[in-house]
Amino acid sequence: MNQSYLDPEFIDSFHKAFTCEAAKPEDASQPQTVSVPVESGKGIVVASPFHTGKLCNILPKEFLQGLRKELSELNWHERLNDLYWFYQTDDLALNGKAHIKALRDYLAGEEFVGFMEKITGVELTRGYLDLAAQRYKRGNHLLCHDDDVQRGRLTRKIAYIIYLVDEGWCPEDGGALGLFESDADMCPTRVVARIVPEFNSIGFFLTGHASYHTVEEVTVGNADRERWSVTGWFYGPAPPEPAAPRNSDTATLSLQDSVLPQVVDFAVSDDIASKLRKGDHAELEKWINADYTSAKVIDRIQDAFLSESSVELRDFLRAELFDKCVAELDDGFWSNAALLGPAHVAKYIRANVTSLSAPTLYELLAFLRSPTFARFLSGVTSLEFTGVSQEVRRFKHGDYTLIHDQIVEPFGVDVTLSLVPRPEAGLDGQWEELWGGATHYIADRDELLRISPETNSLSLVLRDEGTLRFVKYVNYMAKAVRQDISMVFVEPPHEEEEEEDGDSDAAASE
Repeated sequence: MNQSYLDPEFIDSFHKAFTCEAAKPEDASQPQTVSVPVESGKGIVVASPFHTGKLCNILPKEFLQGLRKELSELNWHERLNDLYWFYQTDDLALNGKAHIKALRDYLAGEEFVGFMEKITGVELTRGYLDLAAQRYKRGNHLLCHDDDVQRGRLTRKIAYIIYLVDEGWCPEDGGALGLFESDADMCPTRVVARIVPEFNSIGFFLTGHASYHTVEEVTVGNADRERWSVTGWFYGPAPPEPAAPRNSDTATLSLQDSVLPQVVDFAVSDDIASKLRKGDHAELEKWINADYTSAKVIDRIQDAFLSESSVELRDFLRAELFDKCVAELDDGFWSNAALLGPAHVAKYIRANVTSLSAPTLYELLAFLRSPTFARFLSGVTSLEFTGVSQEVRRFKHGDYTLIHDQIVEPFGVDVTLSLVPRPEAGLDGQWEELWGGATHYIADRDELLRISPETNSLSLVLRDEGTLRFVKYVNYMAKAVRQDISMVFVEPPHEEEEEEDGDSDAAASE
């Protein structure tokens, strides 16, 4: 390591800057930073929103060039889920290549661990270190999360990133470490500080309930340039007693209520489970492509749904009505829409539709939550429904939804009507998978289904217990916006669930 950083005067100055509790700046977009000069290097402290540091010119340049060469010879695995998309090596703990082993031994050794303790004021455990390498290609990213993980008697204390990018890397290339400020409920709100990747520098921060951060999307123009790094965590003793929950039950319910649209129950008189009534056909044909309203076609759709638990109905709305709805979704319509969050759960816009802002869309929404449409849906799925939730959403560059253990969607049939505009002149075909923005269905770690947005397409997916969904991050390559009507038609509780509820009620009364 650059020996200048071991100077007691530097260690003392950096420690004081790093460990002080910074006053919250009036302009949160201009976080407090402290630069600690040192011979042939520079230490930077970002004082808010949480303790973060950066040391430049940390290791010999020739050593890092040899390290990167060894890393390039390893097997790299694509990592893709709701939270991230990048490429990673296996755990480097047992890798025997000379430079990799030397780096691991040094980072886990007394000199460097002791140094990190002195400049951060955090007690660390020797001999316990996570180490892996990542490559972020164009469009790759890591969304908002907090790194707060405990392993037995140890917990993550300090996250670190050793940057191996090319020496010409600049903010416009993306890939910055973005730091989120948190609100009173310990939920992330927005990025207020950034650490830009710089060759031969190490960034690090204290992990915890409020250490929300992101690796922003890599936006390099040249696809051959990649954001290389070696990352991991230093561990230390876990608190003697379990930490208090970051959110109370009330806050958890509030989080779920703020993200999920309300379910509106059908009235008993709606008779959702019955077959289509005589007057239903006229209402269906007013909105739906006539090809989907005949009894034979409904039977074929039902067979496909029962076989696959999903079906896509293309050109679902009558073309002229679809075009009217899309035309109403202009910038003025979306200007008053609400931004959904917090960032560790979702980021997209939900519209409040009125008869004045979008009259055709307003009528369509009423039709889609009507008993008539519910009976149609019951006919093509052979399922009964007790209620429906509904929202109008827009996902543009940077938007997404994440799977979160505090957000539990009601089970039932996901009904999504894509309002992606018809391809503009010069655009070849429909939405491209490379853009992100698809809905992914997973169970455990297995992907069951992936549905990309498609103009005027209605997707029906049965989502039962154990199946989760998310909308993948829309990256900067997208040449369109994803907009849709998203609904969940809720099934009645299964008999087993009703019995369990009854047992719980009985136990509670004893």
